[in-house]
Amino acid sequence: MEKLITTALPKAHVWTPTWQHVDWFDTQISHYHATLAPFPESDKVKDFDDLRNFRWRISDDLGISRRGECKKHDEKCLGIAEPENADLVVIADSGLGFFKDHELPKAINKPEKRPWLIVKTGGDGMLARTDRLWDALPSRRDKVIVVTTADDLRRVSGLEIRRGTAWESEASDCLKIFQQERRLNQYRFVVVSFGPAGAFLFDRDVHGGRNYSLFYDPARVEGAPDFWLNGRMWGYTSTLATAITQRIISSIGNKDAPLSSPTSANEIIRIGVRRGLKAMQEVYRNGFGRIIAENSSGQADPTQADPAPDFPFVAVKDALKISKRDLDKDKRIAEVSVTERNVKSSAIFASSRDLEDIARDIVYRGVDDALADTTIPHLKYGKVVTVDRREIESFQSVRALVKEYAERAGTRVRRYWKTEKARTPTPLSIAVFGQPGSGKSTTVREVIGSIKVQEREFTFEEFNLSQFRNTSELADSFHLLRDDRLRGKVPVVLWDEFDSFFDRPLGWLRYFLSPMQDGTFQEGQTVHPVGRSVFVFAGGVYSSLESFKSQESNAEYRAAKGPDFLSRVRGTMELQGIEKRSDDPFWVIRRAILLRTFLERETSLFPKGQDGHKAIDEDVLNAFLRISDFTHGVRSMQAVVRNSSLLGERYFSRSSLPNVTQLNLHVNSEEFHNEMDFASARRVGGSSARSP
Repeated sequence: MEKLITTALPKAHVWTPTWQHVDWFDTQISHYHATLAPFPESDKVKDFDDLRNFRWRISDDLGISRRGECKKHDEKCLGIAEPENADLVVIADSGLGFFKDHELPKAINKPEKRPWLIVKTGGDGMLARTDRLWDALPSRRDKVIVVTTADDLRRVSGLEIRRGTAWESEASDCLKIFQQERRLNQYRFVVVSFGPAGAFLFDRDVHGGRNYSLFYDPARVEGAPDFWLNGRMWGYTSTLATAITQRIISSIGNKDAPLSSPTSANEIIRIGVRRGLKAMQEVYRNGFGRIIAENSSGQADPTQADPAPDFPFVAVKDALKISKRDLDKDKRIAEVSVTERNVKSSAIFASSRDLEDIARDIVYRGVDDALADTTIPHLKYGKVVTVDRREIESFQSVRALVKEYAERAGTRVRRYWKTEKARTPTPLSIAVFGQPGSGKSTTVREVIGSIKVQEREFTFEEFNLSQFRNTSELADSFHLLRDDRLRGKVPVVLWDEFDSFFDRPLGWLRYFLSPMQDGTFQEGQTVHPVGRSVFVFAGGVYSSLESFKSQESNAEYRAAKGPDFLSRVRGTMELQGIEKRSDDPFWVIRRAILLRTFLERETSLFPKGQDGHKAIDEDVLNAFLRISDFTHGVRSMQAVVRNSSLLGERYFSRSSLPNVTQLNLHVNSEEFHNEMDFASARRVGGSSARSP
C-alpha cells in the first residue's frame, strides 16, 4: 500500500518504511501467495491469438502464511525511524497481529498527538480485536476514517449484509448496522467497499448527525462477473484507501474547504470514494500488466523482454487524476443519499428526471441506450433487462444456487459419486412465477444461460405439462435428458404450467416428488435415475408464489401434495407485472421495457439507425404507458401490438390501433383514448402533467 500512496502522491511529503529486500522465508513478515495466469482484458476481446489482449491476473488464491511473533525489532518495524509529527497517518491492519508486539507509530503514540488517521482494516474478528491500535482508536474517533469491506463485516458475529443482491437491500443492511453497531458508528467516517461495483459511506459529523451515502454502478451488483470471470485481482481496498488519502492530503491547509468543516469533510471523502471506485475498476482492467512487451505505438516488441507482472500503480495514479466534472459524468459511478425512510423503496434511485420521461426514452431509443443515461440500477442477463429490486434479488439468488450446483458436478465431485457411499444426484428445483406472457421461459434461459462455469455447459429443454395426456410422456421427457448428461452438460428443464389440471387440480405435482427428492422416477416396475439436472417449474395458473402458497388451507391443495412439492423447491424467481402500483415507482419502466421488446419483435418500426421518435405517435405511446391496467397483463399489451395494423409500416399512429371492439378485449378502450386525448391536449395547451 505504501507504494500506491507514494506513486499517487509524488509531491506530498510521505514517510514509509524502506525495505531493501524481502526475504520470502522471513517469519516476521506475513506472505500472501497466489498463482497468476494470462486472461483476456475483458469479455469484448475477439482475437485470442493476439497476446496484446491479455493481462496477468490471479487464477488461484493460495492463502496467507502468517507472521510469527516479532521479538527483535529492525527496519521492518514501525518505531525505528519514522517521524514524530504528521498531518495524516495511514495504517493497513489486516488482522495479522502486528500491533500485539509493535508500538503505534510515533505520530500517534501519545494522547496529545491527533492527526487524521486512516485505518484500512479487515480480517477475522475485526471489531473484537484488542491490541495497541484498536485500544487507541476510540479516543481519536473524531479524526478516524475506517476503510473496510462488506466481506470483512460479514465475518463479524451478529452482522448481516446480503451478498450480490439489489443495491437497495445492501444499503438497507449497512444502514441497520451503522444505526446499531457502536464499535463502528463512533468513528468520524467509515467506508464499506463492495469491490469495484460500489461502496457505502457512513459520516458521523462533529454535531452528532449521521449521514449515509451509497455509491454504486447502476449496471452491476457486488460480485459482478465483470470483475472475476477473466481472473481475479487484489488490492482494491488499498486502492480505495489511497484515493481517500489523496483527497485528505490535498485538503490539508486549504482554508476554503477545511477538514474541520462537516460539509467540506463530507465532500472531500465522497469525492475520494468515487475516485477510488474509478481506480478500482482500472485495477481490474489492467491486471498485473501485459504479458508481452509493447513499443510506444502499442505494437508487440519482440526485442524487449517480457514485462514482469506488477500491480498497476501508474494506472491507479492516472485514474485518481480524474476531475470532479468528469467524475460527475461517469454513469458507472452513481451516488445517492440514504435515509431510513427511502432505503426500503426503489424510489431512492429515481433520478431528477421524471420516470415517465425515462420510460418514453426507453421506447424511443431502446433499453440499453436509455438506461445507460440514468442512475437507475439495472441488470442485464443476455436479452433480459430488469430494474426491479425483487426481480434482481430473485434472479441473483437463483444464479448463485445454479452456479454452485453446476460447479459441484466437477471432477472432484464426480470422483466422489464413484465411491460406495455415493447416492443418486438429485435435480436442483426452482419455481418461476409471473403473469401469462411475461416471458418466463425467455427469462429462465437468459438468467441461467448467463452463468459461466468452467468446463460446464447448460442445455435447455422445455415441456408444457398442460399438453401431456398421460404419465408415459413425462417418463419419455426424463429419458430425453440422458443424452445431454452423457455429453457432459447440465440439462436445464422448464416444466411449463406445472400447476395445470391433470385428473385433479395440481395433478402433476405428485409425479415430481420422487425425482425432486430421490433423483429417480418410476416407469412401470423399473426405477430409473434422473441424474444431475436443473428443474425449473413455471406456473401457468398461479402468477405468484404468494397466490400458490395461499392454497395451503385448501383440501385439494394438500391432497395434491402441494406442501410436499414446495418443501423440495430450493429457490424461486418471480417476474413482476406491469400494473400501476403505488408502492412501486418503476412499474412504468417495466412497462416501457416490455413495450419496446414487443415493438421490436412484432413490427418493423425500428430499422437500424432510425430515430424512435419517428416510429410511434407520442399520444399512442402515452396511452400505453399511462393506462391503469391491461386486462390480461403482459399478454394483453402484446395482443394490442399484434392486433394493430403495422405490417410493413414505419410509423405507429392512432389509425394503426385495433378497432374499439378488439381493443376492449385487452384494455378499457375509453380510458385508452382518453389518455391519448389528454396527452395531445397537454402538448398543445401546455397544461401540467398528471401523476402516473
